[in-house]
Amino acid sequence: MSDAPVYRADDRSLLLPFYKRWLIEPTLPFIPAKVHPNTITHSGHLLCLGAAALLIATHPRRGWVFFAAMLLLQAYNWCDNADGAHARRTRQSSATGEFLDHGLDMLNTTYIAMMTIYTLASSHEYTVMLAILIPGAAAMTCWEQTETGVFRMGLLNQIESVAVLSLTMVIAGLYGTDSWHQVHFGPVTLWQALHLWPIATILFGKVRGLQRVASVDRPIAPALAFLAAQAAIAFAGVRGDISLLSAVALATGVNLYFGSRMLSLRLRSERSPVDPMFLVTAAVIGAIPLLKLAGVSLDPSLVIALPAVVVLVLGVSSMRHVRAGFACLQRLEP
Repeated sequence: MSDAPVYRADDRSLLLPFYKRWLIEPTLPFIPAKVHPNTITHSGHLLCLGAAALLIATHPRRGWVFFAAMLLLQAYNWCDNADGAHARRTRQSSATGEFLDHGLDMLNTTYIAMMTIYTLASSHEYTVMLAILIPGAAAMTCWEQTETGVFRMGLLNQIESVAVLSLTMVIAGLYGTDSWHQVHFGPVTLWQALHLWPIATILFGKVRGLQRVASVDRPIAPALAFLAAQAAIAFAGVRGDISLLSAVALATGVNLYFGSRMLSLRLRSERSPVDPMFLVTAAVIGAIPLLKLAGVSLDPSLVIALPAVVVLVLGVSSMRHVRAGFACLQRLEP
């Protein structure tokens, strides 16, 4: 008998009911029952990766590439919503499917962050912030689920985000990425507004998540340690004390590690203690800009090596938690 944690969700997405009614439910009968839900999940991941890779490889300023990426993104979005519906319809729901779905979402949100950056032609500073915050929101959701047992999605979440990103891709394809700077709302350009909106909503969502966990008498220190690591990366990255590549790699490593760790702990029905890895990351990366502000001259090779070592450790540790998660699933679902 399976002792897997019971999946409970609180999804308040504004568009999800309409998306399911118009695009998911009518298409489910066309999916053969023998198709495993995890196959749909994997397909969605590859589609999302393909969309991001297309933009990264071509770095377009206008044209058909944005339309192609948008179609791949929409196909991913369909897969990400159809896999669970197909699993329930064919009675193939499982803890493995949940683990795989949420685990790949950590990667998918990273790809979506990259798509957003290329579609908006983001500056160095905004690239760092979006690379940290977009997948970081998914990681925080996993942490909250581990602590409260409920997977919560707000009013503006995946469906809404993908819809807005798809629309921006269409506009970028038609008018080019320079068009964002030509529309003004008083002193604020559309380009600035499109960056500030996700930053503000994600930060608000993180605060609400901390409040909800605290309201059930669960400690928020583990998430605060994670946020401290994110803050150190943002501080060093936005200031340019570490390279853009280092900042994005660190953001990805920290987010994937936190998310995979939370998913693994949930399967083992364990709570999340403060992870020294985040405190070390915050101290090491945060020390770089602080030393520079203090007038200390740092060897450029050291500034490159330190983030690289941290990313490597985070990557290896993430894989360890993924393996632990699948090992636990083998015991839960023999």
